[in-house]
Amino acid sequence: MSSKIIVKVEELNALPATKIVENENVQAKFIQMYNAIWGTQTGTQIYQKEVFNFQKLLRENPELANCSKMSLYGCFLDMAVNGLSLDPTGRPHCYLLPRSVKTGHKDERGKDIYEKRASVSVTAYGELTMRMRAGQVKYVDNPVIVYEGDQFSVSLNKGIKFVEYSAKCPRTSTKVIAAFIRIVRNDGSEDYQWLMEGDILRLKAYSERANAKWNDQTRRKENGQANALYTSNDGQIDPGFLENKMIKHAFDAYPKVRTGQFTTLETGDEEQEIDYGIEEAGEVEVVTENSLSPGFGDNTPEPEKPIIQVQTTQEDDDAGF
Repeated sequence: MSSKIIVKVEELNALPATKIVENENVQAKFIQMYNAIWGTQTGTQIYQKEVFNFQKLLRENPELANCSKMSLYGCFLDMAVNGLSLDPTGRPHCYLLPRSVKTGHKDERGKDIYEKRASVSVTAYGELTMRMRAGQVKYVDNPVIVYEGDQFSVSLNKGIKFVEYSAKCPRTSTKVIAAFIRIVRNDGSEDYQWLMEGDILRLKAYSERANAKWNDQTRRKENGQANALYTSNDGQIDPGFLENKMIKHAFDAYPKVRTGQFTTLETGDEEQEIDYGIEEAGEVEVVTENSLSPGFGDNTPEPEKPIIQVQTTQEDDDAGF
C-alpha cells in the first residue's frame, strides 16, 4: 500500500514558480497519481516530459509565472489526473491560463481582494482524447467547413441524424455558411453534429458577453468585443477557429468527463474527489472575475486560440481550441 505523500503550502510558496515541479514531494505525488489513475508504470517518464513543458510555459509567460503557487501546483498535477500533455506541438491538448480570482477576503475599504491563479483549459483535441479514453466515442472525423455554393443538407429520421454534402469545385465563394462533423460511437453507430450561420452568430454574441466590462459612467456592464477570430477572415469567422469550435460543441449533449479540480472544459466537467496531498491548502475553487470559459474556441472564455501556448484571461473559446 503506497504511503501518503504530503505537500506543504508554505514549501510551495517559498519556491520560485519554475521550481515547484522539481520539489521532491511534488515529483513523487505526480508519479504516484499518474501510475494509480492510468494503471501504468510510466509515470516517471511522463513526469519528466511535463516538467519540461511546464517550465517552458512559465518562462515564456511572466503573467503565468506570477500566479499563486497553489494553483500552479494543482495545474501540474492535473496533467497526471487528466492524462493530457502541455506539449504545444501538433494539436495541443490543453493550455495554462492566468486569471484574476476572488480570494473571499476584502480590503480595508470593503472591496474584494483578487489574486492571480492558473487553470488548465482543455482544447477540443484534448477533450476528444479524454472522451475516447472514457469509451464515449471510437472515432471522430475532421470537421468539414461548408461554403456558399456547396451542396449541404441535414436531416433527422427516427432520431438518427444524417448529413448530405458535396463541395463545389472549383469554389465560387469563400463565404462560410456552416460546419459539421461525423462521430463514430463505440458500437459503430454514427452521430452528426453541425453549426449553422445562426449558431455561429450566437457563439459570437456569447463571446461579446463573456468579455463584458463595467462602465463607470453608465453604471452597468457592457458587452465587449468578441474574440477576434470571429471576424478575422475578411469579416467572417476564421475556418480553423470554426473547426475547433465544431469539435468542442459536438459534445454538448454527451456525458460529462471527469477532470482535475484545476481544469475546465467548455462542455462541462464532472467533479471528482482528488487528494492533491496538500496540507492546510484552503480553498482551491476558482471564482473568476470577468473571465471566460476556456473551451474550444470560445474558450470560454474558451481558449479560442489560433494555436497559441498560453492564454491570458480570454474566453476558453478565445484561447483557441
